[in-house]
Amino acid sequence: MSTLIFLLCIAVALGVLGRTLYRRFVVLTKVVNVPRFDEIPERIKAVFVYALGQKKFVSPDQPKHDKGAGWMHFFIFWGFSILAVQVIHMFGRGFFPGFTLPGLSIDLLGGPYGLLKDFIQIAVLVSISYAFYRWLVTHPKRLYGFAPAEDKLLGQSHGEALLILGFIATIMISGYVYDGGHLWAHEGADIEKERAWQPISSFVGKLFYDAGGPGLAETASNTGWWIHNLIILVFMNLLPISKHFHIITSMPNVFFKKLEPAGQLSKQDLETSLSFGTSYINQFTWKQVLDMYSCTECGRCSSHCPATISGKELAPRQLMINLRDYLYENEDAVMQAPELAADAQEPVTVGINIVGENLIHDDVLWACTSCRACEEACPVLIEYVDKIVDMRRHLVQEEARFPAELTRTFKAMETQGNPWGVDASSRGDWAEGLDIPTMAENPDAEYLYFVGCASSFDDRNKRTAQALVKVLKSAGVSFAILGSEEPCNGETARRIGNEYLFQSMAEMTVEVLNGYSVKKVITNCPHCFNTLRNDYPQFNGNYEVVHATELVDHLIQEGKLEFNVNGEQSITYHDSCYLGRYNDVLEAPRNILKSIPGVSLKEMERNGRFGMCCGAGGGRMWMEEDADKRVNLLRVDQALETNPDKVAVACPFCMTMIDDGLKARGKEEEELPALDIMEIVADAIK
Repeated sequence: MSTLIFLLCIAVALGVLGRTLYRRFVVLTKVVNVPRFDEIPERIKAVFVYALGQKKFVSPDQPKHDKGAGWMHFFIFWGFSILAVQVIHMFGRGFFPGFTLPGLSIDLLGGPYGLLKDFIQIAVLVSISYAFYRWLVTHPKRLYGFAPAEDKLLGQSHGEALLILGFIATIMISGYVYDGGHLWAHEGADIEKERAWQPISSFVGKLFYDAGGPGLAETASNTGWWIHNLIILVFMNLLPISKHFHIITSMPNVFFKKLEPAGQLSKQDLETSLSFGTSYINQFTWKQVLDMYSCTECGRCSSHCPATISGKELAPRQLMINLRDYLYENEDAVMQAPELAADAQEPVTVGINIVGENLIHDDVLWACTSCRACEEACPVLIEYVDKIVDMRRHLVQEEARFPAELTRTFKAMETQGNPWGVDASSRGDWAEGLDIPTMAENPDAEYLYFVGCASSFDDRNKRTAQALVKVLKSAGVSFAILGSEEPCNGETARRIGNEYLFQSMAEMTVEVLNGYSVKKVITNCPHCFNTLRNDYPQFNGNYEVVHATELVDHLIQEGKLEFNVNGEQSITYHDSCYLGRYNDVLEAPRNILKSIPGVSLKEMERNGRFGMCCGAGGGRMWMEEDADKRVNLLRVDQALETNPDKVAVACPFCMTMIDDGLKARGKEEEELPALDIMEIVADAIK
């Protein structure tokens, strides 16, 4: 009878689970398709590194406040993975007493596995205890939510998290009860061996045996078996309807990760598309929906987001939760949505326009600096920035609804070819008297120095371009500039969501560069660097693009640059998001500073991949910001904690934000200057 009851429980549980998973899968087939089945070996590698290796949890360079929780998750994950064998054994023994998987008998690998299982259960219980402590005692904002962006999350009950933790703890304890009772309810040579290999389970079973003999041990074992298996059946049906769906979807989400460069946005088909951006729930791609399924609400994304930290309305976690919840509410409608006809004149939409007052407020989208700190922190590789830019594309191209100050920016780019709105004919004025050849004068130059708008038009950043020229000349590098021929590459327009403007500017820039048969490009602006390197191949712009810090680091290693000794100075370096997180240029700037005699490099607490944004990316450079919500002030405060003599940057946008932030904190240039690394190098070379 008990076997039939257990079989019925399994049938019901699998039936309910199967129906739920089927519906979720159908939704994936009903939204926008994207190709993610290429480069299978690379995708398998990602699963081993991020899913199985838990890289985002145990990386040594992650912030200190994340490390404890990271190791907690590591042991829970691997505990469950190792104990999966025990789960199979316990389910199998509901039908075949004494069932073991091949090779796991006590005379083969069963003994060592029993020992491992015994101690991994303890590790899981310790980890669960730490999780309970965080939820019930310390109450970290990362779990409960950040105000004001996550007020909705803050107001929700977190009983589900405690229930899941309770389930996991009960699974561990009932496993000990089952195994321990079994070890003392029976006698025999094999049982004696099992007791020796499972000291903790044996200790638990001995308690029952001493209290009531083999009969109580047998009863305890049977009770532990039922509790363990029923919780497993309930647990697996709770997963798809809770934030713990990530237990099922995280590995697929990692497998289907974005393999294109992190800094590359999708190229929009402006000629045949029926919509120009994302504004309905079924307009997201199936990978973006899988992201929604995979969010575990851990809050790592929001805890690293400069918009969230500075008190703006954006929190990546709340954004993902809102999208996921709305998707679940409209699951039936998405599943029933008709296929798009070949001759359709209008897109197929489901539900309401989610962008605006209904769900995702405009201010949420415009708060994003596109720094990708959220994506760097996410353990399951959820992609946030692409979704935000897709929704911005809808606002700009379909609704013409964006912050008022961007009207001026767009007009300047359209009429003057740069977001500063300065007369384009003056683009090369910064180079007067420096004797720099143009590509028209020297088309055989090894490198094109693509100066960019900031260093061409902004007085403070012109000094960086002039410093780089001094360095290149000192090292004997063959280079030329475009001068007044240099167009804006359109980076700002693409990140803001004006894809049409970006594509027209990109095509113009590629035409100019290809007209000179450019092969190698130097930039000192990470935004130009990222766009030319990662976006332009979409427009037949294929160049070897290097950032100035990469080239100068190489020149120093080759002995082509030598430095004077200018005395001791401590310098803290601010990582540009588009240089570091986006393009992995992390060591070159530091190598340069360390190679200068007398320089002592002081790292901020948030540095490298986890460095904090200056606040200028994603078009924020051109938008107004409330005085009490300025990201650059938070970053400057972090720099000041190191008590430096100078603050080094490697980006013109960062220069503007850090320089302004230092002045706002009462630090004038003479007292504590913000300097581009090229200025520091130019000042130190012989």
